[in-house]
Amino acid sequence: MEFIKKNRNYIMWAGCAIMAIALFLTFIKVKIAGEVTTIKFNDLADGKYGFDVISGWIVLIAAAVSAVLIYLKKEKYSLGSTAVALFITFYDFFKVKGNDSVKAVKLVGKVSYVAPWIVLIGAILAACPIVIDLLEEKGVIKAK
Repeated sequence: MEFIKKNRNYIMWAGCAIMAIALFLTFIKVKIAGEVTTIKFNDLADGKYGFDVISGWIVLIAAAVSAVLIYLKKEKYSLGSTAVALFITFYDFFKVKGNDSVKAVKLVGKVSYVAPWIVLIGAILAACPIVIDLLEEKGVIKAK
C-alpha cells in the first residue's frame, strides 16, 4: 500500500499509457484452418469489417484526458474519463462478440480478444490509487 501511495501519479500515468497503447493493438484475432486474421482496435470503426462499433480513438482521447487531469491534481475527475474509455471498449467488445460473422467463425475456428483486456488493466492501474484514497477518506481502510 505504501508503494502505491508513494508512486501514485506514476501508476496512474502508466495506466493511462496502457489504455492509449491498446488502441494500436489487436482487438480481435481469428484463426481458421491455420490462417490468422487480426483486426486492430483503431480499424474496427472504419466500416471495412462490418462491425457497428464506436471509434476506438475515443479511448485514446479519454486516456489523454485522464493523464492531463492527473497532472492537474484533479484525480477524482479522471475516474470519469477512465470510465468512458472502459465503456467504449467493452461496448465495442460486446458488439464484435455478438456479431453473426464472429459467432459463425467460432464454430469452425478460434477467436481471441487482446485490446479490451489491455484497456481493463490500464483502467485498473489508473483508478486504483484514487479508489484507495477514497476508501481511506471514508474510513473503510486505514491509512498508515
